Amino acid sequence: MNNQDLTFVKFKITILLVFSLLLIVPANVSAQIDFGNSDIFEDELPIDISIYSSKSSFTPGEIYDFAVVTDIGEPWHINSSQPHEEWLIATELLIDTITGFIPQSINYPDGYDIDFSGTSMSVFGDNTNIIFRIAIDENITNGDYSIPVHFTYQPCNDKECRAPQTIDRVLKISVGEEGTDIHGEIFTNTEQVVEQENPEATESTQDNEIQGLIDKYGLWGYLFALGLAFITGLLLSFSPCTYPMIPITVSIFAGQNRSLGRGFLMSLIYVGSMAFVYGIMGLIVAMVGGVFGAWLASPSVVIGIAIVFVIFALSMFGLYELQVPNSLRQKLGASAQGQGGVMGVIILGIVAALVVSPCVGPFVAGILLYIATSGSPVIGFLVLFVFALGLGTLYIILGTFSSAINALPGAGGWMETIKKFFGFVLLLMALYFVRTIISPELLAILTSLLLLSFGVFGGGLDRLLPESGFFQRLKKFLGVIAFAIGIYLLLGSLMTQGLILPPISELISFQGTGSVTHKENEIDWIKDLEEGLQKAKADNKPVLIDTWATWCANCKVLEKNTFGDPDFVTYAKSWTPVKVQLEKANSQITKDFMTRFGLKQFSLPTTLLLDPDGNVKKVIQGVIDPEDLIAEMEKVK
Repeated sequence: MNNQDLTFVKFKITILLVFSLLLIVPANVSAQIDFGNSDIFEDELPIDISIYSSKSSFTPGEIYDFAVVTDIGEPWHINSSQPHEEWLIATELLIDTITGFIPQSINYPDGYDIDFSGTSMSVFGDNTNIIFRIAIDENITNGDYSIPVHFTYQPCNDKECRAPQTIDRVLKISVGEEGTDIHGEIFTNTEQVVEQENPEATESTQDNEIQGLIDKYGLWGYLFALGLAFITGLLLSFSPCTYPMIPITVSIFAGQNRSLGRGFLMSLIYVGSMAFVYGIMGLIVAMVGGVFGAWLASPSVVIGIAIVFVIFALSMFGLYELQVPNSLRQKLGASAQGQGGVMGVIILGIVAALVVSPCVGPFVAGILLYIATSGSPVIGFLVLFVFALGLGTLYIILGTFSSAINALPGAGGWMETIKKFFGFVLLLMALYFVRTIISPELLAILTSLLLLSFGVFGGGLDRLLPESGFFQRLKKFLGVIAFAIGIYLLLGSLMTQGLILPPISELISFQGTGSVTHKENEIDWIKDLEEGLQKAKADNKPVLIDTWATWCANCKVLEKNTFGDPDFVTYAKSWTPVKVQLEKANSQITKDFMTRFGLKQFSLPTTLLLDPDGNVKKVIQGVIDPEDLIAEMEKVK
């Protein structure tokens, strides 16, 4: 064999050796990393949902029941719709609103309690039935339709929690002739419960403050809600743009010689007529609340409502005037002089309700939208009726004591201040209605700027004099309060969201370099991963890495029972402890962390044991007792 052939043979042997090493090294490297029960990284969660209908087909103009049924394999469970701890992620079912189909209610069952390391948790298990109702518009054409359904949940077991997840499904509905009953085993047991509730009020009621007061406090809740409506109307009766109606009211009752009692009775009838009109408005809106709910689900409608509020707010700031036309006021005044009987007063009260100054309109619209979500015709009628009584209280006083008009303050600086106040209130209401289509961060910033503006222009920075009266001092007080809250919201938003500087969470959280620790921790955790690894190498100490998130219930248990154990704290001093916050599965921090350490499944808590050079020696999934963790660390050390 010549030298050339010998060289070629050596070259082939070298290639074969290199190729063999490429096959062997990864296996050896992976063999050095003990993931414990590594199968847990590969398996998909045994959690799914199925959607069922109560009928085989559906007819327009009716309301039907549907159900989401969970399929949860052991040992997993999900948080209930009302978990005991606020930081836990509640199970939530969302049904999209499409043209002709309006979600009416969602009935979440009660969760069952489990004991988790001494903490009671409310959870859902397998075969949990969540019943919801959908109203089908009577004008919809026959055919097949698809409605998107979204199911958000947080899965946990006795050892670990996963990040919140969402299952997206599609509900198929066939519209035509009403079909036969199906899936009776699901809907038979829940039919009675659903029928006991107003079909338009179950889940929407949970999001309605008025109904919430009533549900929580019973009769006192009713009284409080109605009292709040009355006070709102009473305050609006003193708004500057209601003043044009005062001469009309006085002309109705002051033009004739009437006794005090008759004046009171006639004015009461007048205001009662107004209140009845408002009550009917509330009744109608409550009965067709689903339509309003569908409107509010449309961003364009929400933006339109907000624009209306802004338009009225700008009129309060004096940019332009919005009032009942003078010609209409003159006609009402002339009509008042000619109407002397009860029927005339009733008619004028109804007309006054329809043409009362425009600045009341946005507030009435806001109340109507609240009523629409209550779904209760009784609440709808009473709230608007009592609101109108508050609005008409001033008219009752003027109708009974016509001379009381002389006691009303004339136009002046106070009126301009009141107009500005109502202008800011209208802008706040505009922000309230767009809260569902803008981010919470942007909402907080806009609200803070609005409150700061009120504090500056509403009198918060005005100088008080010894002779300053109650009104000036009240302006100052409200302005200072608004200014303080505005500063608090603005600074909080700037610090937490990092609009100018990096978010404060990056400076002091577990991803930063600060020294903030949990209250129950005695371990001196290093919050920066790179810093911890460098320190471990320099000190020639192994590394203990704890991963956590704010939503992770098991992380808190591990933190308290294991890392808070005095014996473990003492033992951990011979290690370099590093704490890493992995809040979201799809964040870049989480992806980089999992790639770096070869993790295939995002699951918390995960504890990693590394040698001083940063090589992974052990990955422990879920909660572990302090004694067992010390034993595992001893093996690595």
